[in-house]
Amino acid sequence: MLCARMWSVVHFAALAAASTLTFSVPPHIPALPSSATAVITGNGTSISAPVTRQNSFIFTLPLAAPADTSTFPSSTSKPTEYLLTIYCRDYDFPPYAIKATPASYTIYRSTRAGLDAGFPHTVVDTSTDTTVSLTVLKVREYYDARVGFSPLSLLKNPMVLIGVVGLAFVMGMPYLLDNMDPETKAEFEAQQKKGILGNAGAGGNPLGDFDMAGWMAGTSKSKSSGNDGGGGGARKRG
Repeated sequence: MLCARMWSVVHFAALAAASTLTFSVPPHIPALPSSATAVITGNGTSISAPVTRQNSFIFTLPLAAPADTSTFPSSTSKPTEYLLTIYCRDYDFPPYAIKATPASYTIYRSTRAGLDAGFPHTVVDTSTDTTVSLTVLKVREYYDARVGFSPLSLLKNPMVLIGVVGLAFVMGMPYLLDNMDPETKAEFEAQQKKGILGNAGAGGNPLGDFDMAGWMAGTSKSKSSGNDGGGGGARKRG
C-alpha cells in the first residue's frame, strides 16, 4: 500500500515535466475527421487521444502505469508491450507495436497480434518530445464512381443482341439468295413449293383433310357421317 502511494506521488510529479509522444499524419493527407482517435492498449491500460488541428495524435510520456505497479517496467524487467490502433472514417492506418522501458520506447509497425512486420523501428527517448510519422495504407471508398454512357455497353444487353442478329438475318438473306448458284437456288425454290408455305400460297389447305372446326367442337367428319348413316338406316327399318 505504501509502495503504491509513493508511486502515485512520483508519477504525478513526473507528469508536470512529462515529455510528449506525437504521431503525425503525412502532410499530403487532408485533415482527418474529428471522430478520428488513436488508442494505446496493453498491460491493463487503455489510453486514447483525439486528433488535433495539426492532424496529429499526442500522448504524454510515460504511459499510464497499471493498477498493479509491480508490473510497470523497471530497469530489470522485460519491456512492456503496447498496441497503437488508429480509428478513422476516411483512411486505414496500420497498427503499431510499442515496447516500453523506463528510458525509451521502441515503435514499429506490426499486426494486431503484435508481430513485427519487418519495417524499420523508431526509438523514442522518454525525456524529450518526439514526433513519429504515421503511414496511411489506403483511402476508404464508400461510393462507386458513376459510369458514363458507352455504346459498347449496349452489346451487353441480350435483347439488343437478339435484335441485331435478327436485323442482320433479315437484311442479309436477300443477298444470300441472290448469290446462290443456279442449282442450289432451284432446289431451294422446289423445297419451298413442296412445303407448307408453298401449299398455302397456292390456295391449298396446309392441314390437308383435317377438320379443325370439328376437332375443336369434339366431333369429327367420320363420326358425324357414321351417325347420319345410322339414323337413315333406323328410319328405313321403321
